[in-house]
Amino acid sequence: MAFDYDNTGNLALLDRRKIAFFASRIVLPAVEEQALRWAEACCATDSVVISGFQSPLEKSVFELLLKARHPVIWALGRTLYRRYPPAVEEALTEGRILIFAVRNACRTGWQTAQTRNFLIASMSDESVYAMNIEGRSSSLDVLYDLETKIKAKTVFLFKTP
Repeated sequence: MAFDYDNTGNLALLDRRKIAFFASRIVLPAVEEQALRWAEACCATDSVVISGFQSPLEKSVFELLLKARHPVIWALGRTLYRRYPPAVEEALTEGRILIFAVRNACRTGWQTAQTRNFLIASMSDESVYAMNIEGRSSSLDVLYDLETKIKAKTVFLFKTP
């Protein structure tokens, strides 16, 4: 597979089954709980979780997956970092992570985040969304609607009970 992005880490993760994870910045506690249970269940599979790991819930899932030593692909909406936290460095050393830069920008903005999210969705075999669908719009709404209409893969949305 041709891969033309700045990257560091294990490129072989691109050849495995990938599950995209997207979460709004604000989600209800019930949705957060469901998403964290889902992430724990992912640790018992061979699938790789791919995300921007940017929103608070995405960061929690990222930490959970790193702690469990589960493989991840981290898609940045900016250039690669010069240094990474110790848990990420450990994952790099052990070949459990691929980090790539979608855009050559210093900071992630709305446009770079959108570009990153659409690329993540296009690379994944399945998509999982944790969004607050009650009364608050999300920049993920368009992507979720698009993926559910295309019906090319499984798309799951965590809902409030």
